[in-house]
Order: sequence, then C-alpha cells, then structure tokens
Amino acid sequence: MDYTNTKKYNYNILSKYLDKIPKINVLDIYKGKIINILDDYVVIDFGYKSEGIIPLNEFKNKKININDKKDIMVIKLNYNGNCLLSYQKAKKFKSWINIQKAYKEKKNLKGYITSRTKGGFILNLYKNISCFLPGSQTDINTIKDYDYYVGKKIEVQILKINLKTKNVIVSHKILIEKNIEKNKKKIISTLQVGQIIEGKVKNIIYYGAFIDLGVIDGLLHITDISWKKIDNPSVVLTLGKKYNFLILGIDKKKLRVQLGFKQLTTNPWDLLIKKIKIGSLIDGIVTAITDYGAFVEIEEGIEGLLHVSEMAWDHELKSAKDFVKVNQKLKCIILNIDKDDKKIYLSIKRLEKDPWEQIIKKYTIGTKHTGIISKIFQNNYGLKIKLDNNLYGILLNYDISWYYDIENLSLEYKIGNTIDVVILSIDSNMRKIYLGHKQLNDSKWNEYQKIYKINSIHEGKIIKIYKRGIALKNKNHKDLIFYIPYRFLKDFKNKIGDTIKFGILEFNIKYKKIIVTPYIKTKTIRNMEKSTFGDLYELNVIKKRIEEEENKQ
Repeated sequence: MDYTNTKKYNYNILSKYLDKIPKINVLDIYKGKIINILDDYVVIDFGYKSEGIIPLNEFKNKKININDKKDIMVIKLNYNGNCLLSYQKAKKFKSWINIQKAYKEKKNLKGYITSRTKGGFILNLYKNISCFLPGSQTDINTIKDYDYYVGKKIEVQILKINLKTKNVIVSHKILIEKNIEKNKKKIISTLQVGQIIEGKVKNIIYYGAFIDLGVIDGLLHITDISWKKIDNPSVVLTLGKKYNFLILGIDKKKLRVQLGFKQLTTNPWDLLIKKIKIGSLIDGIVTAITDYGAFVEIEEGIEGLLHVSEMAWDHELKSAKDFVKVNQKLKCIILNIDKDDKKIYLSIKRLEKDPWEQIIKKYTIGTKHTGIISKIFQNNYGLKIKLDNNLYGILLNYDISWYYDIENLSLEYKIGNTIDVVILSIDSNMRKIYLGHKQLNDSKWNEYQKIYKINSIHEGKIIKIYKRGIALKNKNHKDLIFYIPYRFLKDFKNKIGDTIKFGILEFNIKYKKIIVTPYIKTKTIRNMEKSTFGDLYELNVIKKRIEEEENKQ
C-alpha cells in the first residue's frame, strides 16, 4: 500500500474543507441569523462550523423571531461546541464607531437626558452610550432649574472624546450659538448705515452701553450718547428702557453694529457757530482743569479750551489750577474757531490790554521805579519784583550790590517789601525785564582802591568763618567785605565778633574781591605769599552759581 499517496490525498481533502470554512476573529462583528430561541439562550448561525449562543436577556424588551438577522460580536470561539456571542456589545461597538464619525464630521445628534450629575447631566446617545453634558454647555443663559431638563430629548454636538476612558462630552449650547450666528448674519444683511432702529438698553458700562436689537447687540459708545460731555451713560440712559438709535457702522465680518443716540438730535455746535465769531464775548463755566488749561462750557454740550498761556499776561503762570477753579463762572473772548475739528479757543487775558504795550512808554531803559518783592529765586539767583499789575522784573543777585554778592537773599529781603530799582534791559520776545538796584548809586571802588592800597594796614571785625577762610568788615566802609584765605590762618584762634588788624594783599575791582592777611609785627606784608583766586572757594562759589544760572537763561 502506498501510504505516501494516501497522505497527499487526505491533505488535499482537508485543505479544500478548511478553505470553505470562513475566517472568524474574536471581537469582530458579523451578521448572524436566529435559528432557535431557548429558555436562556438564543442560537445564532453566523457562518461558522458551529453555532453561537447569546444570553436571552441581551434582547430584553426587544421582540425577536426565528430567522431574524442581527449584528453580533464574537466573544469566544469554541471548536467543540457553541461559540459565545454578544448582541449588546456589537450594538455598542457600532454606536462608538458612529459617535467617532459624528465627532469628526461635527454632526448633530439627538440624545436623551437620563439624570442629573455633578456639574451637568447624563445624556444617552444611540440608547447605549452615556455622555456628559456640562451645565455650562446646556444653554447660553445660566441654568436655574436643572430638574427641568431631565427626561427631555435634546440635540447636541460632540465636543470631546476620550477613547481610553470611553468618556464623551457633548454640548447643546454650541448649536444655539451657531443658530444665533446664522440669524445674526441674516439680520445684519438687512441693516444699513443711517437707518433708525429701536433697541433696549441691555447693559451699561463705563465706556458706553450694549443695546439689545433682537438677535444681535449694538454698541453705543459714551461719546455718541450726548453732545454734552458725560462721565456715566446712566445720566442719559435707563437700563431696560427702549430708545431709538441711529446705525453709525456695520461690521459684517465680526457681526457688530455701532450705534449713535445723540445723532438723532440737532448738534448744538451747528447752532452756536451761527451765533458766534472770533472776538465775540461769551459767558462760560469751568468744567475741567488740566495743567495745560481749562475747559469752559459755553453752551450745553459745547466746550472751549482756555489755555494756560491765555489766562494772564504773566508768562510765568505754570498751571491752570493756580488761576481758575471747577464751576467758576468766567467771561471769555473767542480767540479762534476750528470748524473742521469743532474746537473753540478762548482767552481771558485779552480782555485787558497787554501791559507790554505800555512798557516802551513807561518802563524805558534807565528809568527808576519802586517795586514789590514777590518772589525769592532758589540758589540766591535773585529777586522777582512786581512793577505793575501782571508786570514783573528780575533783579539778579549781582545787580543788588556793587561790593559783594549776597549769600542768603532770604535773610536780607522779605516778600512784600518794597525796593527801588532801575530798568537795565527789556527782552520783548521773552517778555522779561532785567532790573538793577546797585546802579541807583555810583560805585566807590575807585575811591576805595586809593584807601585800601596794597600792603596798607587796617582794622576789621570778623563777620563769618568759612572752612577755607574768614570774612571781615571795616567799620568805616561797611559795604565792603575783606577775605583772609585759610592758608594765612595757621594758629589763628579768633572768633566771630573779634576785631583784628589785617594787611591788604589784593584789591580786585572786576571781581569785587579784597584779599587780606592777618597783620603780624614780626613779618612784613610784602614778604607774604600772594593769594590766587583758585584758593578763594567760599567767595567764588556764589559768583559761579550766578554765572551758571545766567548761562542757563
């Protein structure tokens, strides 16, 4: 017997038989037919060599008959008997496939809200997939009664799927918003700029108000509420009240409407411009003050700018707050009208004559006057002298005395005191008058130079002690100051008020300096070392400060 041929024959038969058996995989879904219904199981023919069984309770509340075809999932293959199948798992698996497809395609699905849960609801899709519907995604408005939604069918869109945890988050709000967007586009396409439309004040904010126009909201900016400047829209508008508005602008891409309210009334500017002209006198009330000027209400809704430079002829007026107050009534003259920008410029000072017009006549160079000290400048720069109403002059430190610079003006001069001055120069461009006081008397330097000759001996009283020297005065000529540099003061023990003898080393008329040295009988003045101006720190410092201030000016 040829066993080799017999084996080949049997193999061929087996191969043909195996090829006819369909390839079945566990967890795959197949179409099966009910061939028998038992007490606990349903027998399914799904094309395999053996039938499969499904527990009868998987068809609970569902009527089934023999020969019905159902989608089934293979749970376990049994080559010796019935295979274990599942109808519910197949159904759920198909539902998951449909859900993923709907998520990718952003399809709308209908679901059933079964119950409340923390922060939202449980919603069923395809009757076997539980999803989470957050409360914030249920409606565009805040939910007050959650129980109202339980048991209701609702259309949703899938927001997020987590395949690992089998979690699905859905939204109903997104469909409402899409529907609103469609309606907005439809409504906004019917609107036109210049159209009058009715709306209800929905919300009032610091920069304006939102107006409910039905499906869409319009923005009413605070500057378009009233021709008069207002700080709060509530002054004109009432929350919840209906008004007519004018459409100023439409943004079809962003679906925004800009509204106007004041535009429905006559612009008071148009009425005022017919009544006033440059040079007209008007009465106004100060409504606001800034450092650069004040805003004056001429008529309701119309303000003019009163610049600080137009408040007084005094060019040193720095801030409007020093001149006017809010709610103060003013009489002004219209300086200029800018019709394009709708601006009015006012002036107060021009109600009076410019004092500078009278300067050439009354305050000519060389004339003498009596003024009042109104200010002492910092750093001993000098004094501000009031000559007349709104007319001031500057008296510099070095123009006060022929003989020395005053180290502390506030000790010798007080605000409110009178002082005689002479006009030295007039700067019409800068509106400045420079005054002199020492020029009222002739300088006696040439006369004093003959008295205080080099090497001559004199007597003086110590009036001040510096770090780098001391200052003295002679009782015969109290307008002069004598200075002893510190290098001549070795073993010097005198104090302020003491009278000492001194010898003249230098007498400089140009710089108003007289340098001396203590007189010592054992030494002649001629042999003493001559001082230099670099050593005279204490006396030079005042002059340097004044020169620096002059350069700045």
